Amino acid sequence: MEDKKEEEKKVEPQKEEEPKKDDDKKDNPPKSEEPKEEDKKETQNESKKESNTLTLQEQRNFIQQIIKNDLDNDKPAHKKSEIKESYPFWETQPVLQFNKESDIKFGEIWKDHKVEDQPKEPFPLPEPGLEWKDVDMNQQNEIDKLYEFLKTNYVEDEDHMFRFDYSKDFLKWHLTSPNYCPEWLISIVQLDTKKNKKKMVGFIAGIPIKVCIHGYDLELAEIDFLCVKKEFRNKRLAPLLIKEVSRRIHLRNKWWAVYTSGTMLPKPFCETTYYHRNLNVKKLVDVHFTYLPHNMNMARAKNVYKLPTELPISGFRPMEEKDVDQVQVLLENFEKQFKVHGYYDKDLVKHWFIPRKNVVYSYVRENKENKITDFISFYNLPSSILQHESYKKLMAAYSFFNINTTITVKEIMKCALILAKNAGFDVFNCLNIMNNEEAFQDLLFGKGGGKLKYYFWNFVCPPTEPKDLSLVLM
Repeated sequence: MEDKKEEEKKVEPQKEEEPKKDDDKKDNPPKSEEPKEEDKKETQNESKKESNTLTLQEQRNFIQQIIKNDLDNDKPAHKKSEIKESYPFWETQPVLQFNKESDIKFGEIWKDHKVEDQPKEPFPLPEPGLEWKDVDMNQQNEIDKLYEFLKTNYVEDEDHMFRFDYSKDFLKWHLTSPNYCPEWLISIVQLDTKKNKKKMVGFIAGIPIKVCIHGYDLELAEIDFLCVKKEFRNKRLAPLLIKEVSRRIHLRNKWWAVYTSGTMLPKPFCETTYYHRNLNVKKLVDVHFTYLPHNMNMARAKNVYKLPTELPISGFRPMEEKDVDQVQVLLENFEKQFKVHGYYDKDLVKHWFIPRKNVVYSYVRENKENKITDFISFYNLPSSILQHESYKKLMAAYSFFNINTTITVKEIMKCALILAKNAGFDVFNCLNIMNNEEAFQDLLFGKGGGKLKYYFWNFVCPPTEPKDLSLVLM
């Protein structure tokens, strides 16, 4: 169904790819029921015996097996089965197409645009009872309605086991960044005549950001949370939401946008992959988020993935407001090395990185001269677990920025893992953008099953490798 695919703005919560056996059949995932008493004793004995015998080489052998499974299961980018024959809506938009070459190699596609030529009224909706409504993020009852709508209708994995569960505080944080435009937070509501109430059936959001694209600075809109209620996905509301948010962005004299999707659309400038580091392997296996290799039992897996509780690097502490100036300089210098990156002034640094309980976690490393030399940040994006009797929520930390100037990428990433584990997270998710991939192998990250594609609207960007990208969209 075209609308369903078009509304999937963000990649679904990805499970790790299930490793294959030699006979090319998948392992049966472990069951979540309590093990038998004799199995408990055997596991305890194995754990005691193996705790002193697990060598670094054994850990490396284990991750090499994971990597082999990744390579066996991996498929080329833009594989034919992923690209549809036609994209009726996207073929009307100023984006690169799969089936024809563009004369434009870099820069704007649609150039003949003027604010005065844009429609002043919203686009008509397809049936009576539907109407446009701005979502006021300063009203708690409206935040509550948006939260409930996304919780029950937003992206879930293809097996219908996990669905993103953005918290109310997260939504407030993300959608009210400095200089945000209230009219870019758009819903479609339907009047329920029996209850005399209006219920949300569609939503899309835009926030203003500034990016550098291969040396060219551009102020544009980041588009997020495109979502249509399941029962309404045959009414072509997703294209209308995109057209309406575009109209409102144009009225602000902005003509470009950036967005991500797990679905293949015309035409990504960068394809990235999520990697996962197990923090609570028992829970992750129980809920079928990940799978153990066929020659690895749970006691050994716990030993392999075990992390210390203390940081191996001294000097880290939670970021405070007094650190904003130094973090801004650190971030600005870090971003310059990437071909596509965002900009963060002091107001943005304060908004995005000052720690917020259960939303964003940031840590700075300060030397004896009170100079901040290294920076860690990750945010909290849990998923609802849809098909498990005991577990209802998967606590996932998502890597934001890790900036190292005095320690290695591996060292700073290990500190991030320990901080996330100590904060109660089950898994640490990280895209292979920036220099993140340098730490994946040694720190036992496993490759996720899906790709996150990056797109520009009305701007041609040369194909960009993930290591050259520093743009985190949530």
